Amino acid sequence: MPSGKIRRYFSADDFKKTDRLNVKAGMIRFNTFQEIVVARSGHIGASFSCIEILTALYHSIMRPYDRFVLSKGHAAAALYATLASMGYMHENRLDTFRRIDGLQGHADIGLSRVHSNTGSLGMGISKAKGFAISHPDADSYVMVGDGELQEGQNWEAIMSAGHMHLGNLHLIVDRNLVQTDRCTEHVMGVMPLQAKLEAFGWHVEDVNGHDIREISRCFRRMKSITSMPKAIIAETTKGKGVSFMSYRSGDYKWHSGIPDDDEYMMAYHELYDGLHHALGKARAVIHIPDPVECHGEVDVFIGASMKEAFSESLVGVGIRNPNIRVMDCDLSEDCGLRPFETRFPKRFIECGIMEQDMVSTAGALARSGRLPIVNTYAAFLASRANEQIFNNCSEKDKVIYVGHLAGLLPGKPGKSHHGIRDISLLSAIPDLVMAAPCNGVELMAIMDMMIDRIDSPSYLRLEHSRPRIDITLPDGYAPVVGKGCVIAPGGDVTLVSYGPLMLSECMAARKLLGNAGIGAKIIAMPWLNNLDERWISDNISQSSAVVCVENHYHHGGLSAALSRIMKVATIGVEGWTQSGGNEELLVRHGLDYASIANKVKGVLV
Repeated sequence: MPSGKIRRYFSADDFKKTDRLNVKAGMIRFNTFQEIVVARSGHIGASFSCIEILTALYHSIMRPYDRFVLSKGHAAAALYATLASMGYMHENRLDTFRRIDGLQGHADIGLSRVHSNTGSLGMGISKAKGFAISHPDADSYVMVGDGELQEGQNWEAIMSAGHMHLGNLHLIVDRNLVQTDRCTEHVMGVMPLQAKLEAFGWHVEDVNGHDIREISRCFRRMKSITSMPKAIIAETTKGKGVSFMSYRSGDYKWHSGIPDDDEYMMAYHELYDGLHHALGKARAVIHIPDPVECHGEVDVFIGASMKEAFSESLVGVGIRNPNIRVMDCDLSEDCGLRPFETRFPKRFIECGIMEQDMVSTAGALARSGRLPIVNTYAAFLASRANEQIFNNCSEKDKVIYVGHLAGLLPGKPGKSHHGIRDISLLSAIPDLVMAAPCNGVELMAIMDMMIDRIDSPSYLRLEHSRPRIDITLPDGYAPVVGKGCVIAPGGDVTLVSYGPLMLSECMAARKLLGNAGIGAKIIAMPWLNNLDERWISDNISQSSAVVCVENHYHHGGLSAALSRIMKVATIGVEGWTQSGGNEELLVRHGLDYASIANKVKGVLV
């Protein structure tokens, strides 16, 4: 597997003019591949489908003062390789993809020629529209994925751009037919796309998204159209350039998968042969880097992920409760919903990338006697559908909201995907019971409570990343709303936390504190906004100091609820997060066990 410094060569200026762009595209695809594999994180399929489009835009169409927005942020690696091919950054920076202080997992304005942050889908057309309004003498371009068009904000922007007759706005739809791991038309169809866009006052053309000459001619032809916004539907193949990564039919593996050693070499040789063929047609010679050896990162997080326990629990509650309806936003595999979907296909509702619609639909299902369990990433559920959750709760609709990938990890996708605002965004909603289990046993018990014994709506905060160590709960422990449990004794300071990651770090920090003669009690408190004050007084307030360790922003988490009862110090995320490996990201934000121990010592001084 490749790693370390990779040599790249972009001096293709002497190539035969008619074939130069195909050589550039081959080089960009080659470097995009290396970039993702070195990072051991990224989206090969979504990046490969748009290489020729980016090549045509940057090397043939756009002027220096034009603006481009990559709304389909999963293709950030391809954008970075394209920017390097233009000389906008040194090619060695590609080796920093998804690393601390390096290239972010989704495009970020910290990089020259990147005009808008991406990662959260559906915002790009609005951003590009804003640039088109602000800079009428420049052209504004935006690329979206076909599945991304399920997000409603896109259609607000499409409607308003047509109404404004923005002739300098250009939309490119990467129509690669796949969203996460399934066909777009299976998840939530967007066709007939051309008719829809034309109905909103857009000029629309269809092109082969892998034919640079056709793409370039289409853009130039559209220059003469100045009275309406313009859209290109680019028919592409997800994973284009490597045969076994190219989408054909059925479920798709390479949306975010990383090849093993054998797959890497097969893909390398195919990309090599494709670039070599393009060089032959251009009658040019460049050096193509050899494959290099790679050693994967040592994983110190060896505890169990709760995704598997959640998946098992979901099937179990589905067996005994026929009113359960599981709802998904195109993340069935990522959220562990696939076993339920397979077992109970008629009780599984795929909503596509439409968080607000999903939540409001869930409210009506609840009012009709069903019990909806709503699933998507915590970063998107709590923010995008906050008003819809509030509305449902005002109706006392019993819905179980599950915020997946909660917390700071996994680190490499970056700030748009870090679920570290959800507690603060949801805790002000009356009657919403919020819980963050620390292991699979507690998860299943709390799920049973939410289904059978808690009458109000609830939010299950679910971490997927593996902790450093597994958390063991006391024998005979059963969760009770508002009460936690002591998982380690100590008399000098009490650390209160929730979820497997931070409780694991607290347990490791406790050993360091013990070595310094400080006894630390560790309390697992799964309830985030409903606290039993008597239990708190009996088990927490007797310590000389109480520290709440948050897998969340410093403000608005569990410590906000605790501080209404007692004086509490808080350790949590501060400032903007970055892409990075799990260990290095915890260290950066002072949430690794060594940093926690040092901060606790500071509290005790």
